Amino acid sequence: MRRPSTIRDVAALAGVSKSTASRAVLGQDGVSPVNLQKVRHAIEQLDFVPNQIARSLTASSSAVLGLFLRQTRSPFYSHLAGAFENYAGVEGYEVLSIASDDQPDEANYRSLMLLADLRTAGIIVAAPTVDPRTIRKVASRIPLVLVGQMGQPSNPGVPYVAPDPREGAVLIEHLVGLGHQSIALIAYPPAHSPTQWARISWTRDELERLGLLGRLEVIQPESDMTDIINRIHRAGNTAILCNNDWTALDAITAAARLGLSVPGDISIAGHDGIPPFDHEAFGLTTYRVPINAMAKSAVKLVDELIRDNHVETGGILLRGELLLGRTTGRATSVLGA
Repeated sequence: MRRPSTIRDVAALAGVSKSTASRAVLGQDGVSPVNLQKVRHAIEQLDFVPNQIARSLTASSSAVLGLFLRQTRSPFYSHLAGAFENYAGVEGYEVLSIASDDQPDEANYRSLMLLADLRTAGIIVAAPTVDPRTIRKVASRIPLVLVGQMGQPSNPGVPYVAPDPREGAVLIEHLVGLGHQSIALIAYPPAHSPTQWARISWTRDELERLGLLGRLEVIQPESDMTDIINRIHRAGNTAILCNNDWTALDAITAAARLGLSVPGDISIAGHDGIPPFDHEAFGLTTYRVPINAMAKSAVKLVDELIRDNHVETGGILLRGELLLGRTTGRATSVLGA
């Protein structure tokens, strides 16, 4: 089989230096119209490459954005990827996606560098478990924006887009309005999701400030929810705020096993509001994260970085919305009352 053509082959056939050929392929300044035409002709003859490189001959930068997701199985990340692709298309970009699947960080670094080496114009990282040192290394080479997390203290210059954790107060206000005075929290540990933990920490502090925090249950994805819901109910809590909609549905199922009515005996609310969990058939009270707004803002931010336009240090915090369902209701008497 014929070996793939290289930039050296293009340079040799065009009769220009390797650096001139590289600048032409990358769409950089300093290449005369004559040499640019020679490089284009050589590329056609050698069948050298990816569509994004061919595009870069007629644009100031590559027309491809890299998207690094935590995983693709989760409804949250799959919907974020779809929204990102839509808004990237509006701005004239195509998207190349890679999923981390919670690999060791050296594997994350290799994947991110692969996106950079494929001449993507910029990278969106929607994987909150990537080590800040890796983010710093990659961001020093290519425009990079974090999505879904509130930035990293060690990387203050890397812009981010995230849901505003303070907007979760609408769930607290909703439960307080229903008369709930002892509210439990269920969450994954910080290492599992730093972003989620930042939100849970704010919610915990707010519940403590209001004197409403019943208990905080830190769980693993495989935890026995029946025991957890039993403990929460016996401790006198009348409502539960869950870390996501999956957990909320597991909690509702566990309550049914215990013979508890939702919301008669205990109210349960989720978080994320991503289809299909926002469907009326589920009737779940939850908080809808602004997925579309996050994707749109991320594309705008990375596009500004690519164009070398000024971007304010820090990030963008966005507001979601409360979705009212059948899983929360007025507080009733609790065990021991």
